[in-house]
Amino acid sequence: MQRRHFLGLTLASGAALLLAGCGFHLRGVGGEVLSLDSLALDGADSPFAEQLAKRLESLGTRVDETASLRLNLGGEDVNIRQVGVLDTGSQDQQLVLRIPYSIQRASDGAYLADRQAVEVLEEFSITDDNLLSQDELRTDALENARREAVRQMIDRLRAIEDA
Repeated sequence: MQRRHFLGLTLASGAALLLAGCGFHLRGVGGEVLSLDSLALDGADSPFAEQLAKRLESLGTRVDETASLRLNLGGEDVNIRQVGVLDTGSQDQQLVLRIPYSIQRASDGAYLADRQAVEVLEEFSITDDNLLSQDELRTDALENARREAVRQMIDRLRAIEDA
C-alpha cells in the first residue's frame, strides 16, 4: 500500500509540474485585475497611450472622460545611446523611453501623483552584418519598451488605488 501511495503522489506531482511548466493556470486564480472602474486619459494620441488604453480595458477598467481619476500623459521621449566604445563590429545600443505623467482627481483637481515618469531601458545590438536592418531593430526595441512601460504604468495605477 505504501508503494501505491508513493506512486500516486509521484504521478500527481509530475502532472502538476508538467502543467505548470507549459503555462497552465486556473481561471480567476492569480489573474491580473485592476479595481479602477474608469479612468480618463489625457494625451491619448501616442502609441503608448493607445496600448495603455487597450490594456486597461482588457483589465476591466473603462477609459472614459467623465471618470473620477485622470491620467495626464506627456509625450514619449526616446533617446538612443551607444553603450560600447567600438565603431566597428558589434555595436551595443540602449534605447531609453521616458513618459512623464501625473494622476489627479477630477472632482477637485488634486494631484495624487505629480511630475512622475515611467522610464524603460531596452538594449539591442547592431552588427556589421545587419546594418540594413538597424531601423527594424530600433523599432522592435521601442515596441518592447512601450510594452514594459504599459506594464509599469498599470503597476503604478495599482499602487494609487491601494493608497
